[in-house]
Amino acid sequence: MIDKIFIPTLHRVDNQIAYNALPPSLQEKVVFVVQAHEREKYQYPNEYLVLPDYITPDHPRAIAHTRKHIYDAGRNIRYVMMDDDVTFKRRNAKYWTGESTMEMSKRSASHDDILEMFDTFDGWLDEDSVAFCGAGLEDNPPSNKPFNSNTALFSVYWIDGPSFSHTLDELPLTEVKINEDVVFVLSLFTRGFGNRVSVEFCLYNASVHKRDMESTVWDEQTRESVLQDHRRIEEMFPGLFEVLYDSDGDRVSGGFRDFGKTRIHWNKAYKQSQRNEVDLTQI
Repeated sequence: MIDKIFIPTLHRVDNQIAYNALPPSLQEKVVFVVQAHEREKYQYPNEYLVLPDYITPDHPRAIAHTRKHIYDAGRNIRYVMMDDDVTFKRRNAKYWTGESTMEMSKRSASHDDILEMFDTFDGWLDEDSVAFCGAGLEDNPPSNKPFNSNTALFSVYWIDGPSFSHTLDELPLTEVKINEDVVFVLSLFTRGFGNRVSVEFCLYNASVHKRDMESTVWDEQTRESVLQDHRRIEEMFPGLFEVLYDSDGDRVSGGFRDFGKTRIHWNKAYKQSQRNEVDLTQI
């Protein structure tokens, strides 16, 4: 059973999108993760995890340290870590069953859908091969099965804390500001901890889909700062994370918010760990 739902949040006192979309029984499990200077502004009747004073909006890797604080708090429980601006959708089962379950290709998830999703993901975490799981991105094309294994996962994570608690302190989770979530997933894959990502249940993240939306992370970035973090991840995961360049040696255009494309070999990272082919001294 999921014990807690951690929602790290900043500058969103009166606009809790993810929290408001949850059914009441799940709202009761929410723990708001807040910076110390904002704690008194929040009046929700929930538990709060107040971050150490050094984690401020000006900290160069505030999100990475915030999420590391959550992983530490959840190391002995089963929990969810959820971005504060996500909502969920449910995809038509026709793609893998051949029988349509709704008029459209997907629709906004109802409270009953979300409760079913939580039950489904909690069941996945009971399996030995699944240490973390979640919903796929809405923009991902549907496949011919309701889930995929050992692949990309963003924004919301269902996590079985005890499964990798013994190695949590070894993970390089605060090395970079950009793509710290990629470092988290690849760190687990390369140590043999697998995931499962739903095709049936998918998520919409406003800060990802609305490229012109203000972002405390991305608005202050330059191509040089992003490249520096991408190169660091490439050093940590050689052959698994690649910065892409064109024939002139320039970064291939595109990628998230057009900062440059990368190629990530998610499944390869997990498979190599099963064959003991990953050199963890590089990480």
